[in-house]
Amino acid sequence: MKLKKDQHILLKMRKKIIEKVFISGAKGFIGRNLSDFLKKEYLILNPSRSEIDLTNKKKLFSYLKLNRPDIIIHLASSTNFKNNPNEEKKNQYKNTYKTTINVAQTINKECSLVIFFGSIEEYGNIKYPFKESYKPKPISEYGKYKLKALNDVQKILNKKKINYLWVRPSLTFGKHDNKERFLGHIIHSIKNKNKIEISPGTKKRDYLYIEDLCKIVRLIIKRKNEKFRYILNISSQNYVLLRRIPNIIERILKKKIDYKLIKRKDVQSNLLNSNSKLKKLFPKIKFGNFQKCLKKTIKYEKLI
Repeated sequence: MKLKKDQHILLKMRKKIIEKVFISGAKGFIGRNLSDFLKKEYLILNPSRSEIDLTNKKKLFSYLKLNRPDIIIHLASSTNFKNNPNEEKKNQYKNTYKTTINVAQTINKECSLVIFFGSIEEYGNIKYPFKESYKPKPISEYGKYKLKALNDVQKILNKKKINYLWVRPSLTFGKHDNKERFLGHIIHSIKNKNKIEISPGTKKRDYLYIEDLCKIVRLIIKRKNEKFRYILNISSQNYVLLRRIPNIIERILKKKIDYKLIKRKDVQSNLLNSNSKLKKLFPKIKFGNFQKCLKKTIKYEKLI
């Protein structure tokens, strides 16, 4: 049944000129969801790491020259953090900074728009909610190399006169979530009946449901001919205290879960985006309620 449905979609796509969307990092959490969401309207180019190594500029150039995508969505970066500070610097330079610069340097001229995924971690320890106009002070190497990449991407693409948008999404959750993330860790632990030990402290986080993110990316693509060349926060302003999340999950499941809160002595920074610029761009945009979207995620994991 599914095969027939997919064939029908392909036949419809062949009857009109279909734009090609290249998604780097398509096998990751956001990439998988974006590929699934956009494939009904666009031809998705989502090669695996074994097919195209983004750290190899020559191979990347050849791939883009051959396939000539109309839209590029650059997601690839390293969230596989290293404990050793020197190793982490090398990791972020190679897999976050260098991959981004290689994409910027090898983009085909026919490309209408490049959407680079930055990070809320670029803002660091500054006044919140974060606005795009604020001067970032990143703390993590991940945030530092994302910001360094942004600065160089702006120079490269402004010189090339290629349209781009640097998006900084809030912490995203939903289907295919990564078990290394805070929410993903709790959900996967419940699923596998593991005891949960977390140290949320007093931190607040800004959560964005993956379907909302996908809808916004599609809206951006629809306006690809508009001149962007700026930074855009993507936030639903679902601000949540991390320590409240286990209780929210208990209410959704209608039962207790086995978890332990470990106390922290250090003061943690909050990661909260402003979405005022986003709402000006898309004034009719609506976001899902955090608890309802979390319930959908838990339902997908077959916990209810």
